[in-house]
Amino acid sequence: MAADGNSGDRGPGASYARYIGVGFTFVLTLGIAGVIGFFVDRWLGTLPLFLLAGLVLGFAGGLYYVYGILRRMENE
Repeated sequence: MAADGNSGDRGPGASYARYIGVGFTFVLTLGIAGVIGFFVDRWLGTLPLFLLAGLVLGFAGGLYYVYGILRRMENE
């Protein structure tokens, strides 16, 4: 807790860290969906069908997450 009693103010570094976290989560979502699609393709022998589907779904899911987080951050 800050000495002046203002515990909500964490400084400019905290907001940068939050935005970096949002970007990292987006990339991680895209990567995990792509890897899952790749392994499903290898299992079924359908390269690159599920890889592309995983990337598209990962991109859409990541955008949905980023949109929700940024709206919440804007309302704070």
